[in-house]
Amino acid sequence: MKKQLLTIAMLGLTILNTQAQSDYATSSSETLKKIRFGVYVAPNLSFMRPSAAKDGAKTQENGGNKIGFTYGIMADFNFTENYAIATGLQVNTTGGKINTLNPIALDNEAISTKFDYTLQYLEVPVALKLKTDQMGKFTIFGQAGLTIGFNISKKATYEILQKRATTDTTYQITEKEKITGGIGNIAPVVFQMNVGAGVQYMIGSKLDGYVGLFFNNGFAPNVTDPTKYTNTPATFTDGNTRLNNFAVRLGFYF
Repeated sequence: MKKQLLTIAMLGLTILNTQAQSDYATSSSETLKKIRFGVYVAPNLSFMRPSAAKDGAKTQENGGNKIGFTYGIMADFNFTENYAIATGLQVNTTGGKINTLNPIALDNEAISTKFDYTLQYLEVPVALKLKTDQMGKFTIFGQAGLTIGFNISKKATYEILQKRATTDTTYQITEKEKITGGIGNIAPVVFQMNVGAGVQYMIGSKLDGYVGLFFNNGFAPNVTDPTKYTNTPATFTDGNTRLNNFAVRLGFYF
């Protein structure tokens, strides 16, 4: 009788243990499949960099930085506790300044130019995100990936000094002017490498605070191509211009 009771007890414990393991596996699976959404804002510091700084006697250079602003939604697709695919949708207001100088300009060519671009992109980032185990209420993360940006606004102020046979002429636009085919071209789509790191802080069971520092490095194609401005006879090039920025993200995960 005792042996029978012991056998029944052991069988019951085995069933309960199997069920517990099944429940745990189901729970873990659900956790790993969980998608976390968030929102954020990010002040950024943008700058343009010519990849070809000099072409013979002609020079191109970064003319200064611009303060911009990014906001958007983010989503983490967790496939393990420490790895996720991070993506989202964001609007990035950015830009930069490019100066050119051509000391051997011929008649009607540009001797010098100063352009201040204000650009806006609708962007979709995709990155691999690596996270540490939770330490108290903190989790540290790092991520790297690609961002594709679609231009939705393009404006500029500029100053062009044109070589003339008699007196050199300056053309100047001090109010932001929409960039059209008449005053150059802006690439409709750009690609950037994005890298970043930061921390998440558990505020509640379903709410995390989020802080991160990111660098976005534009690598293709050339952002600007002002080879000819038809509202002036001046022709020039500003080199192979790349668009980069540093951004500080502040947000929440839900």
